[in-house]
Amino acid sequence: MIPEVRFGKKLACGLAGLFCLALFAQTTLYAADKIVLPKYPRLMIGFTTSNFSKVYPTNVANIKKLLDFASEQGFAFIEIRDSEATLTLADCKELAAYAKQKGVEVIYAMNTGLLDSNYWEVFSRGVVNAAVFDGPKVVRTGANGAEMLADAKKTHWTAAEFAKLVENGNKAGKTAKEHKLKFLVENAREALKGDGVTSFGTMELFGPKGVSRDVGLQLDVANFFCTSRVPSTPDAANAFVESQAGRIGYTHLKTSKNHKPQPVLNGNELSFETYFKLLQKHRKNFVAIELDPAGTADEAYANHLKSLAYLKKNF
Repeated sequence: MIPEVRFGKKLACGLAGLFCLALFAQTTLYAADKIVLPKYPRLMIGFTTSNFSKVYPTNVANIKKLLDFASEQGFAFIEIRDSEATLTLADCKELAAYAKQKGVEVIYAMNTGLLDSNYWEVFSRGVVNAAVFDGPKVVRTGANGAEMLADAKKTHWTAAEFAKLVENGNKAGKTAKEHKLKFLVENAREALKGDGVTSFGTMELFGPKGVSRDVGLQLDVANFFCTSRVPSTPDAANAFVESQAGRIGYTHLKTSKNHKPQPVLNGNELSFETYFKLLQKHRKNFVAIELDPAGTADEAYANHLKSLAYLKKNF
């Protein structure tokens, strides 16, 4: 009887080992099964949690739901939009571990503007949060903020605002670097170009008198047309993008039509085709789908799947 028992134990251990190997192989295969665009296979496709802002407030439980969705659909990463850095460091460590388990990378983003009175309070929390996540190791905030929101007719920064903007951007860039991160700001409400003397826009911000190379660009392909207070022309936007391609940290991929953001991807004034060629050439691979937020979770999920179908069919 004793030999039979020993044989049974060996058999059980062997079967258990095979099961673990099979499970590991399955998990590894699934984690590698990411979205691949046929024409632009190096691009890593993700989405921002702000797409779900009307249905899923920013908290650990809701972000885990979105990490589950990202993993199930093969997204490479998500951008966690934590506008005021309200997630705690403990929250972010928990989410980082969960994201790693799900095989999804994470970018951490805040929405405060460089001139906001609470900028450094928010940024000091957020830069520490951002450092715990696996991913491209960037941290993002807005460039403009309260100074634009307070005046719906404001289109440019003044000379005094621009000087402070550059000072704060350089300081944030240096601080992020100390945390082994790259600091990024997004093009948004400001006009693309000012006169460089009394008025300043995105071009001046990244121009010779603008922020240092410690500050990169989180580029939104549609904000030139649907968010900027002075909508750009496609040619001007494309020229700017080509000139600053090396500074792009990651992209918000969004559709603008009639100067309004759309709930589903379906082209853009700045051609996706032209832009994808530029990204792949410069190896700027992280692309986050950004959609006008839907009113229900089912609709939001469906809009992401429709957008994916559009990308796979056309690119």
